[in-house]
Amino acid sequence: MASHVSRPARALRRLLHPTLPPLPHDFLFGVGTADHQGEAFDPRFPDVWDDWEAANGEDPGVPVERCVPRGRATDFWERYPEDVDLARRMGCKAFRFSIAWARVEPEPGRFSDEALEHYRRLADSIRAAGMEPVITLMHFVWPRHVEQRGGLRSPEFAGWFGEYAARVRDALGDRCRYWITINEPNALIFGYLKPFWMARHVWPPGLPPDADEGESMRATAEVIRNLFLANREARLALRAGVGGAGRLVSANSYYLGLPDRFGRVPLPLMHAVDWRARLEIGWAEEDWLLREGRFIHRGSLAAPVQPPPDGPLAQLRSKLGALTNLGAISQIDLEARLGPLSKLGAAPALFDAGRGFAALFSFVGSNWWQLGMRGELPEFLCPPECRDQLDYVAFDYYFGTPFLHNVGRLMDVIERRYDRAPVWAAGLHGALRYFAELFPNLPIFVIENGVAGHPNSGRRVRYLRDHVRAVQQAKKDGVNVIGYLAWSLTTNREWGLPSGPRGDFGLYHIDLDGDPTLTRRSTRAVATYAALIRHRGV
Repeated sequence: MASHVSRPARALRRLLHPTLPPLPHDFLFGVGTADHQGEAFDPRFPDVWDDWEAANGEDPGVPVERCVPRGRATDFWERYPEDVDLARRMGCKAFRFSIAWARVEPEPGRFSDEALEHYRRLADSIRAAGMEPVITLMHFVWPRHVEQRGGLRSPEFAGWFGEYAARVRDALGDRCRYWITINEPNALIFGYLKPFWMARHVWPPGLPPDADEGESMRATAEVIRNLFLANREARLALRAGVGGAGRLVSANSYYLGLPDRFGRVPLPLMHAVDWRARLEIGWAEEDWLLREGRFIHRGSLAAPVQPPPDGPLAQLRSKLGALTNLGAISQIDLEARLGPLSKLGAAPALFDAGRGFAALFSFVGSNWWQLGMRGELPEFLCPPECRDQLDYVAFDYYFGTPFLHNVGRLMDVIERRYDRAPVWAAGLHGALRYFAELFPNLPIFVIENGVAGHPNSGRRVRYLRDHVRAVQQAKKDGVNVIGYLAWSLTTNREWGLPSGPRGDFGLYHIDLDGDPTLTRRSTRAVATYAALIRHRGV
């Protein structure tokens, strides 16, 4: 009887999910982790997230239960051989880790040979295990002394970052082919650009509570420009010297999967958001003056005004208006389906005819980092010399939705409620096609993909299978995708979140708060991922 029941089930699966060709033998399946999330806190080497977590640890204004300091984290600094071996046993071909800038440069201009030697040993252990090291130079954190001197807003930041990159190159350049300069540059702006409905910033360093919209825009513009400049300085350093041509450099942005259809009607919402980012709304050069690397606004942006009838929200509605004309959805229903996004245009604090809304909407949802690489942002945000500064396309994909009425739920990502954010595997296939269109001559690397939740739930198993299948489909469609890294190898201390399903992405589970031994425990997802690697796909 069991056999009789299983045959129709297998036939139905084959019908719904046709067999796809396996991925190539040299495809880079792997895992990743990050320094602040894994390495134990050392008071000699504080970074900006350490300071942020200490300052906000018991503040009820933080939009999570509390901001938990990392403490011992996973003790990756000491236990990396164990974790590298876990990845090897799954069959991984790549292992991504990040350098703790605060350890490597504990004081301005003083670099630690001891810390650099530690990372050389880590890279050597990865290579000895038959895996490619993938090195990230700045994974959301920078040293306290950098922030004290102006941080990401300082006109000197790119130079500081370039010198740091050169020192890491000298120590590890002969051991690594794939490099990431800056992790998720499009997420770093949340330390400066705050959605109006949130009481405070959810990322460091955060602006003072009395900072107005004009100051927020000024800070964000300075950070965007400096990130492009810093990426260029780091890439030039990494590509220089002996073996430089063999070092491939990129910076990974996050990608949110937005609806591409409404029923049978095409709805290229991502293209609409990118289009808005290209229009310079919010950061127009006639409004801003650049002097010695700092932005000065020509007038006041802080006056409370109502959005004009032809403002950004109206233009967005206009682009979606075809849906109402076709009778598929009413205007009232459309606004309801847009959820929180439809309310943005009515915020009383929006400045200069709704430009704040446009900038927020565009620079949260759009892929402005890649648009800058293509020369499609205004030059004062992305200087011409910063264009085309990548050797491969790297991006993160976690969440998305095919439903227009569900777009508002993506705000859970911004507020770090990761276990509640919508999941859409087909969005990864769309992301790969999207980047292949933007950069037809470059290979593409899915550098992070994973889901938060209970460690042994079937959700993570299904997520891995569905998203690897999406990669296979893209490869079959001709996309030059070269690798896929599951995030993350173990439970990590997820950026101040309390231990639990909200921030647990680990294939191996660690009870960070309840287990003093920090034992790595295999979950169902480990066997699933090992099988996917072994068969090179679903």
